[in-house]
Parts: sequence; structure tokens; C-alpha cells
Amino acid sequence: MKKKIVSITILVLILLALIILYIDKSVYKEYSKNYIYMDTYINIKITSTKSKREIDKIFEDIDYLYSSYHKLTNRYEEYDGIVNVYYLNEKLKDNEEIEIDKRLSDIIKIGISYYDKTNGLFNIASGNLTGIWKEFLNTCEELPTEKELNTNININDIYLEGNKYIKKNNIKIDLGGLAKGYVTELVGNYLEENKISDYIINAGGNVKVGKSKTKETYIIGITNPDNTDTIFTKVKANNLSIVTSGDYQRYCILDNQKYNHIIDPTTKYPSKYMKSVTVITKSSTLADIYSTYLYLLPVEEGLKIVNNDPNIEAIWYIDKENIVRSDNYNYE
Repeated sequence: MKKKIVSITILVLILLALIILYIDKSVYKEYSKNYIYMDTYINIKITSTKSKREIDKIFEDIDYLYSSYHKLTNRYEEYDGIVNVYYLNEKLKDNEEIEIDKRLSDIIKIGISYYDKTNGLFNIASGNLTGIWKEFLNTCEELPTEKELNTNININDIYLEGNKYIKKNNIKIDLGGLAKGYVTELVGNYLEENKISDYIINAGGNVKVGKSKTKETYIIGITNPDNTDTIFTKVKANNLSIVTSGDYQRYCILDNQKYNHIIDPTTKYPSKYMKSVTVITKSSTLADIYSTYLYLLPVEEGLKIVNNDPNIEAIWYIDKENIVRSDNYNYE
């Protein structure tokens, strides 16, 4: 009799566990939304127990975040009633003071702070220089001359106190190495604040993931620079940001020479130490900045920097026979 009772009890517990598991799986639903901002196709996937109406509101809020920062950081287009990077670069006169949106002020201040931290390699004051190279990459007809490249990129010609901005010597800002990662970090924080921990944000070469509820980890494929239809490795991650900078993203070939969009402010030419570098860390902002920084360094120097920082790991793709991982890289 006791054996029967024990058997029945075990059976009931098993059935209860199966029912709970079934209910748990049934309440979690997947949602997906696409956006195009910052010259990038952005896809966001969410797994949540929230209602469709709640998720729609969340996607609307995310759209606002990307849209507003897209307008503020856009250096190629102006918008009525908005003082953005285009306005600062093209409309604002030298030595004229203007009050800018705190959101724009905050991101510019981050960019300025990383100038010294990266020995001047990450330089948001490189707008004059990157603008010249952008024109070349669009036409791919004639290389910029040394005279043209001898343009002002002095970070000290940006003056920002509070939200008051002044420029000198026709300095121009370029937030392209920072804005996308910064906003993606904001979006990830927003999702977490709204009790959504299972998400993946894919903004081109910028990926941020939460904690998956349906599998052990997210698996992110890293593009093969030699064949962009394939990947050369996979990254297994939870609660991390993965950002790649590479020579395959925007480039042109002239006289059998490949020129990419990542410009070294010290040489004033595109960097070519490697084909790509992928940075893995908690913050999408930091990953975005460091993917540019490391791309502008010889691999040996970049490796020393990453190995001395417990918060960052990286993988460098030099060529298919030469792939370098930081010492504590353990995401495969």
C-alpha cells in the first residue's frame, strides 16, 4: 500500500512538473521589430510574458530612442528645430556659443573623454578628415591629396561646458564610432528596466544580448571578412555586447588597393593592421569605442591592452590562417 502511495505521489509530482513546464513555455512569446537608423539595419528580438499591447509600447519607445539620437548625431542632414551635429559642423560659426540638447552634450563628453584614454586614436574631432575619406569612398576615383588631408582634427578646438558648445578653427565632429553603441546600450538598459531580460539587439556590427530563457546562451556569428556570406567563429554569450569593426563594412578598391572607412588620425589614412577586430564586454558603448581603438593599433599592442583589462576580451582576424584571441577569451 505504501509503495502505491509513493508511486502515485511521484506520478503526481511529475505531472505537476510537466504542467508547470508547459505553462511556463506557453506564456513566453517571441517578438521582433526592425528599424533603420544611423545608416544601419537594426533588428530587436524580445522573449517575454508581457502582452502584445505592452510590447508594442516598448517597441515604440525604442523607436523613439534610436530616432531621436539618429537626428541628434547625424552629421549629414539637418532637421527643423534641432541643433544636431550637422548644425554644429556646417551652420555654427567659429567662436559662436550655442546651447545644445543634454543628450547630445552627454555623448560628446564621452567622446572627448576617450581621446586621452586612447592616446588620441579615438578622436571625435576627426570630422574634417573622415568627411574627405567618405567622399573618396563614395566615388573611388581619385585619392585625397596630402594637402587635403592636412585638415584640422584638434580635439581642443571643441569647447563644451555643461550644455554650452563652442567650436574653433572650423572643427567638425564625427560620432560614427560611438553613437550606435551608445544608443544600443540605452535600449538594453531600457529593456532591463522594463523587466525584459531575454533580448537580442542586432545593429549591424553591434550586438547586445540579455539572458536567454530558452537556451543556455545566445550564439552570435562573427562575419568572415574574406567571405561576408559566412562566419569564421561563433560567440556564446549572455548579458554582453559584441561589436566588430572591419575593412569589409565600407570600402572601395582603387588600383588593386583596398581603402576602408576606419581612418587613423595619426597617419590620416585608413588603418590596415587587420581585417577585423571583435570586442566583447558588458557595455555596448565601450565595445563600440574599443573596436575602433583596437582596429587602429597593431595587434600586438592591442593584445597587451586587452589582456591587462579584465572587463574586455577581443578576437582579431588578420587573415584566415592568422586569428588571434585575447588570453581570457572563452566564448566559443
